[in-house]
Amino acid sequence: MNTESYIYGTSFYHRFDVRPKLLFTLLYSVSVFLIHSWYGLSAAILLPSAIFFLSLGGKELWKAFLRLLPVLVLLVIFIPLQDRDGRALLSISGTVIVTREGLGRVCRLAVRFSSLSLILMLMIFTERSENIIRGLRFYHLPYSVSLLLSMILRFIPYLGAEFEEIRDAMSLRLREGKRGFPVMPSITAFTVAAVRMIPDTAAALEERGYGRSGRTEYGKLEYAPGLLTQFAISAIVPVIFVVFLR
Repeated sequence: MNTESYIYGTSFYHRFDVRPKLLFTLLYSVSVFLIHSWYGLSAAILLPSAIFFLSLGGKELWKAFLRLLPVLVLLVIFIPLQDRDGRALLSISGTVIVTREGLGRVCRLAVRFSSLSLILMLMIFTERSENIIRGLRFYHLPYSVSLLLSMILRFIPYLGAEFEEIRDAMSLRLREGKRGFPVMPSITAFTVAAVRMIPDTAAALEERGYGRSGRTEYGKLEYAPGLLTQFAISAIVPVIFVVFLR
């Protein structure tokens, strides 16, 4: 809980209120699955990429795509092999390996996955965790649910970064002439790092008043100038995608 994924910035998306930002994240995530045309899917990946670039810079956008790359590679490798109905694009000795329909389906899935991942990363990188909790509470979600969602949004990227550091440290053994990547030591170190986070998580929960009897409200968001305009933009943009680019 006290591992901050927030990246400081002064961009328009940083200044966007967390309440319409949560609404936009939800509606945009839903709209991505309602779009089927290639024009719409292209716009669906370009919009979060452009916001990411303008808000966090090209370096962070590149790092975000690198995080998604392993999953995208697995999608491209395995899904066309399982979906062999349709016109063949690649066949070996009469056996169909890749079909046009299967390749199109995996490309759509990859674009949707990337768009959804980028829009969620934008939320956790441009908004502090406590504001996300307050924003979720604004929609009358229970405090425990709001806290759980905030923890998930924060810990997933943190554990990913932790594993990358452990992997890089363990890979030094390869440079020392030892054979094979140390899989079990890496997993053990990762497990120990996750377990060591438990006291910090418990302390952060207690600091926020979770589990106490008579716990006071954990902050409320006040009305901000332009809030209604931001809500309107957050709702209109996903609707435009679904209506005109579907």
